[in-house]
Amino acid sequence: MKKLSACLLVFISSIGVNAQDTQFSQYFSASLYLNPGFAGVYNYPTLNFNHKRQVPTGPVVAELTQVSFIFPVKPQGKLEKSIGGVGLMAFNERSGFDGVYENNGAFLTYANNFKFGILTSDVFSLGLQVGYESRSSSYSGLVWGSQYNPFVGGYDFASDPTAGVEFGERQSNLIVNAGIMYYYNPERNYLLYSYSAFSGFSATNLNKPNRSFVSQSEDKAAMLLKYNGGLEMKFNKIFVTPSLLIQYLQKNYQFNAGVLISYSPAASRYQAIGPQLLIGTWYRYRDSFILMGGVKVKSLVFRASYDLNTQLFFADKNVEFGKNSFEISVQYALTGDQGIRKVSNPLF
Repeated sequence: MKKLSACLLVFISSIGVNAQDTQFSQYFSASLYLNPGFAGVYNYPTLNFNHKRQVPTGPVVAELTQVSFIFPVKPQGKLEKSIGGVGLMAFNERSGFDGVYENNGAFLTYANNFKFGILTSDVFSLGLQVGYESRSSSYSGLVWGSQYNPFVGGYDFASDPTAGVEFGERQSNLIVNAGIMYYYNPERNYLLYSYSAFSGFSATNLNKPNRSFVSQSEDKAAMLLKYNGGLEMKFNKIFVTPSLLIQYLQKNYQFNAGVLISYSPAASRYQAIGPQLLIGTWYRYRDSFILMGGVKVKSLVFRASYDLNTQLFFADKNVEFGKNSFEISVQYALTGDQGIRKVSNPLF
């Protein structure tokens, strides 16, 4: 029992139980998962969906899914400009052998925005996110070395070990997150301004919940800090958007940098109009190259991306590289205006 308890403790510690450590490669399209401040920058109700999965599939599972809906808050009589937004988000994360670790969460978000400058060229959005997470570790479904019977040359499943009362397979917490976003020229009016830019900070686990699976033990979750930013520039019918995401958790950093290029054949002199072709590439430092392609037709945006393991290019044995993965994202805005982009984020 002592050996089993020790193994379980190492196992549970190794899978990592901090909320939202895993990040989407298309982080810009999973807005509420990235930063609660995004809820305050939408002008129309919008549905977002992301699914990321390790490939090739096998006994070791690594997948992440989120779905969110953002509803803008507008003063009575104002059809175009929101003063904030309400968002709902749910996500599911599975990892480990046969998906032994699973994390499910549901969140409610509210953000309020403040507009400044000529024609509201500067916008700040402050967001608060409160939710509930439930994590499970199904160690009872694992096969242990102590179950191997050398006399029959196989495993004795009738002698399934038990973890003892000090361990639990499920653990739940209330989670509080917050974020702030800043936008310059959010309407992307390139007749008056030469570019559009955005920048934001967010923090998860502000309440530092106890995440331990061990009874009468404390393991407070560390805050995960994120910075995301970028700008969009117009070159005739081509829109170029370099962007950056930096994450910090317990003295560890993760860097993501890349560029999105949007081609809009029907673009006017100052805005993107009509269907668009999307291509992009990002680099996650010492992890993977990300290649993306997609289309935007009216209010529907579809993207697909592939994370290519950098170990194919850099034989660095001192670095533990991530696996290749595939991701899709879908965004749909409920608006009658199918031409000009109305969501105040160049990456959307």
